[in-house]
Amino acid sequence: METIFRFTKQNIEQVPIPNKRLRVRDTGVPGLVLDMTPSGSRTFRVYKKLKGQASPVNVTLGKYPGVSIEQARKLALDTINSMSSGVNPNERQKAEKQSLITLTEVLEEYLGTKNLSESTQRDYKAAVSKYLADYAHKPLKHITEEVVKREHSRLTKNSPAQADLVMRVLRALFNYAKYEYRGIDNQYLFELNPVQILSHLRLWNKVGRRNTRLTQKQLPDWFKGLSDLRQTGDPYTVAVCDLAEMAILTGLRRSEMLSLTWPQVDLPARTYFLTRTKNGDPLELPISDHLLTLLERRFRYKDEKGFVFNAPNAHGVIREPKKILTAIRGKTGIDFTLHDLRRTFTTTAESLNVGPYMIKRLLNHRTRRDDVTAGYIVLTPEELRGPAQLIENKILEQAGIAIYSATEIDFKQLLSNLSEEQRAELAQLASKG
Repeated sequence: METIFRFTKQNIEQVPIPNKRLRVRDTGVPGLVLDMTPSGSRTFRVYKKLKGQASPVNVTLGKYPGVSIEQARKLALDTINSMSSGVNPNERQKAEKQSLITLTEVLEEYLGTKNLSESTQRDYKAAVSKYLADYAHKPLKHITEEVVKREHSRLTKNSPAQADLVMRVLRALFNYAKYEYRGIDNQYLFELNPVQILSHLRLWNKVGRRNTRLTQKQLPDWFKGLSDLRQTGDPYTVAVCDLAEMAILTGLRRSEMLSLTWPQVDLPARTYFLTRTKNGDPLELPISDHLLTLLERRFRYKDEKGFVFNAPNAHGVIREPKKILTAIRGKTGIDFTLHDLRRTFTTTAESLNVGPYMIKRLLNHRTRRDDVTAGYIVLTPEELRGPAQLIENKILEQAGIAIYSATEIDFKQLLSNLSEEQRAELAQLASKG
């Protein structure tokens, strides 16, 4: 429903509250309207066509009586004047709002669109909330090249590696913002990435990658330390020890192991399937002999949440193994990280002359797009079983651990589950055979 009259306080307030939305036009300023709703709300707007467009544009000016009739007319004239040059005030308002978006807001939208692991998300959040706290809630446009240089220099004094990491996060957020937030006529609001100044001035710290691993000499003490800690009987301690042992025997990443659930494990077929990997590619792998015993041990701790590395917390899975890993370091006297165990696995594979494509598949590394040969190599768990077993055997041999075949392992497991009477009966049958 629509009506028209000259806006005055008396005229407006004489209009009863409508049963449905009512639009009233002002005869004083063509294009100025007052929208009235059954709730009693009365809102001034400009309702007018832009030059070259078929549909009129609605521009909200404010609610009556908070915005007076005189103020509404002035705002309407300014808006109509702006529209006469082809500018949509709504787009201008949106652009102005987006130009003031904060660093934290960009981070939240960025994380919402990316399929990042929980650990990576924590790193990104820490980079903003902890290391760039002074700018976390300020508009992104306030972070200039001078700010980047100053903050990078400040962070470098404590940790060159951390300084570079924070700036890589900031660079990613600016790259995201460039294409996500646009101004009038789709113009870039954040066309220049201020972090590029670090490359231009060669200010990156270029901290070398960590290349440590467990040596052959360390392996016996390391495995013994795991075994001793398991004797505490604490389920969480046992779970973290098992996590570390699986890492060195498979080369898997922490996130890949912690996301593993029992529906992804097929013990009879001796395979397991990874769905959440760093590069997003699913991966099916064989279960080698010693790994089978480890998973059978984990199965005894199985609960309703279904994680292989379960834990008694709200998430049902290990979240932060730092405390137990520190205990392992203290028990063994060996300083290591979970990624050192991945490097140990890879180095062992290379020393055994396992083919590069086999190693890449076991580690779930992507091959280069221009590697035509890789496109013809299809490696199933059965093709990977031999190399995986070879690597596991070598690591266990260096650790001084006896190596059993799957049949021997299953027989030992069978014996451990028998009563004394059953064992005696089995021995009697064996002597007769």
